[in-house]
Amino acid sequence: MTTFELTYNPFTKEKNFLVDGKQDSFDECWGVDNRELSEWCSVFYERLYKKYNDSEMTIKFKGILRDYEFLEDARDHYKEINPSAKVELIDGGCANTNQKLGELKDLFEKMQNETPFEQLKSEELKDLFDKVVSSEFEMAVVATMSSGKSTLINAMLGRELLPARNEATTATLAKIHDVDGADHFTGKSYDKDHNELASIDPLLLSNMDELNDNPETSVIEIHGDIVGIESKDLQLVLTDTPGPNNSRTDEHKAHTYSLLTADYKPMILYVLNGTQLETNDDNSLLNDVAKAMNSGGRQAQERFIFVLNKADEFDPAKGEDVPKKIQDVRNYLEKHNIHNARIFPAASRMAKVIRQYQNQQPITETEEDDILPKYKTFIKREWKHFSDFAPLSPSAKKLQDEMIASAKGNNDEYQEALIYTGIPAIELAISEYLTKYALPAKITEGVYSFKEKIDNLGVEAKEKEKLKDNQANVEKLAKTLDEIEAVLKKGDKAEAVRAKIDGLSIEDDLKQRFETISSNLMGQITQQTQRMMNSRMSRDAAEANTSTLRTFIPEVEAKFRVDTENALNNVLKSQAQDAVEEYKKYLTDLIGSVSYEIPPAAILGDTASISVASTLNAYSHTEDVKVGSHQEKEAGFWGGVKRFFTFGHAGYVTVNDYEKQEFVDFKNYLDKEIMPSIEESVNSTRKFAFEYAAREERNFKDFFKEQLGKLDEAIAQKLSERKKSLESKESFEKMIEENKKNLSWLNNFKKDLDSLLAI
Repeated sequence: MTTFELTYNPFTKEKNFLVDGKQDSFDECWGVDNRELSEWCSVFYERLYKKYNDSEMTIKFKGILRDYEFLEDARDHYKEINPSAKVELIDGGCANTNQKLGELKDLFEKMQNETPFEQLKSEELKDLFDKVVSSEFEMAVVATMSSGKSTLINAMLGRELLPARNEATTATLAKIHDVDGADHFTGKSYDKDHNELASIDPLLLSNMDELNDNPETSVIEIHGDIVGIESKDLQLVLTDTPGPNNSRTDEHKAHTYSLLTADYKPMILYVLNGTQLETNDDNSLLNDVAKAMNSGGRQAQERFIFVLNKADEFDPAKGEDVPKKIQDVRNYLEKHNIHNARIFPAASRMAKVIRQYQNQQPITETEEDDILPKYKTFIKREWKHFSDFAPLSPSAKKLQDEMIASAKGNNDEYQEALIYTGIPAIELAISEYLTKYALPAKITEGVYSFKEKIDNLGVEAKEKEKLKDNQANVEKLAKTLDEIEAVLKKGDKAEAVRAKIDGLSIEDDLKQRFETISSNLMGQITQQTQRMMNSRMSRDAAEANTSTLRTFIPEVEAKFRVDTENALNNVLKSQAQDAVEEYKKYLTDLIGSVSYEIPPAAILGDTASISVASTLNAYSHTEDVKVGSHQEKEAGFWGGVKRFFTFGHAGYVTVNDYEKQEFVDFKNYLDKEIMPSIEESVNSTRKFAFEYAAREERNFKDFFKEQLGKLDEAIAQKLSERKKSLESKESFEKMIEENKKNLSWLNNFKKDLDSLLAI
């Protein structure tokens, strides 16, 4: 048996790998390009066996819990394929990341206040860091009809804020920004073009009714404390989405779909009516959920929470026990290819009323007389201990048990009953997801926003340190600086990189992506309309098909638009990556063209640092239009086919003279009205997408070449400063003394950073 020890730090992507206690390299698995563990863990065990030829393996892993679970999944999959293999995975100690993001923010602020390097105090660097660590993490709540979605959200808020209407009447998008510790809520409403309509402080239920009733209202932005979720250091946004068929605008449909396909995998709470599962309203959405969940990995599964609401309305005497109802939901979801769903039974109405009572929020007479007094039944009736049925992890289950023990110890029956409603279990699952996935991602992005600059400044400082008491090195450096300056002034290498930037093209990539997207769209439409291709259809059947298409067309239009915007974003990001690589090659070539072999950072310091994130962040300030935000309403599907829904065009309705029954040539409708309009819309979207991409490509190339000019100036200035420091003994000694202090600060800062990121 071979024993392996793997330590993996997700924040620095550093790895330490031991085989039977001896250091080893395993680039055959993770390569040399600093990929994350989630990208290579699927081949980890297979390549272990291939390299070390042992079917009995023990792997001791040290890292964070999320990555340990990724390795668990990979191990289970490997053993399914290789049942005779004996593979043991041992938890060698997984770090807690709860406080690290806040500590990183504090350390970055300290760096800006105390660093001797002006480059680390720049507004550009601060802007980039703030953007990556403070960007919002969204959690959407979607629901079937009459599921009690608003009541569930109000339970999490601890007050009555969202109108508890039938979902069919809730057509606006409400985005609740969590502000821990806030004692009240504020709100602003916007129309579809994001023009502000109203601003209310404090925001109450009555105000929400007014905002919702305004037909111009598209989005309501709310700020306040989501009391059940601790989101310290994270900009959590809870989004209350309209029902699948009740979006006031097409943007609402697109928003939900964009969350399903987002790279950062936001959470989705899918609320189901426990007393009425089967509904046709959410078939399409559940199919999209299935695709997202089956995209691979534990995170794709854990980001979805299915809430079996109104569980307290079950009647065990009629065989409606909780395990059976959970199985009913599981069977229902599996019809949509959703497997291993996490299903949480809950009684959100009781949870809401208890929390309102605890928080001294007003409750109605009905709630006071008929609902609140029944809290004792949640303690008395064990089948109402919905917390027992929550599919929590062992650590979250332990926290829940501690909460129950604390409530009992304090004789707080209201708190005990609240836990049994199942709502706190959902909140624990949400908090755990944020800790496991959202926080590490923010920490990693935050570190990489400035780490390369720190590393390159360190390389430069150490190279300067080598000059002390070493005249040969000083003379060699002086010669090197002259040679680099001459190459820089000549400018041929700079022109060469500009030519390469000019030669970059995204057209082929975008064309390939768009063809895939449009083919998928047409396939969906063909599949939907196949059974409608009838030249002799009854009027009732035609009306039913019309109703189906009235729902279906806007849905696929929204998905098509999101997919197209994602494609545009991806090809532009890919171009930025290519441009950055060309710049890095330019620096290497610039320094490598002289006789003195040395890394670019040794001479250029932080000037050698450039990243895709910083490039796109800087570029985003130069444009008024965000990538993919432009829309042409009349050119969209809805505009192209809206005349179809005014049913009964002349020339397409025929009457049977014998039996006086009315029939519709629906195939003719589809062939002459729907399909041409859709094809026209696809072509229009394609034309716009390629024109937009070409315009953005030109703008980006101009921007990047301008940045190259500024970087060349910065390089020239850096060379001049280095040369001046060598001109006299006094300036040289001053440089050495300053560098000593700088190197000391860098070493201390790196120790603080390493300590913060340690696992």
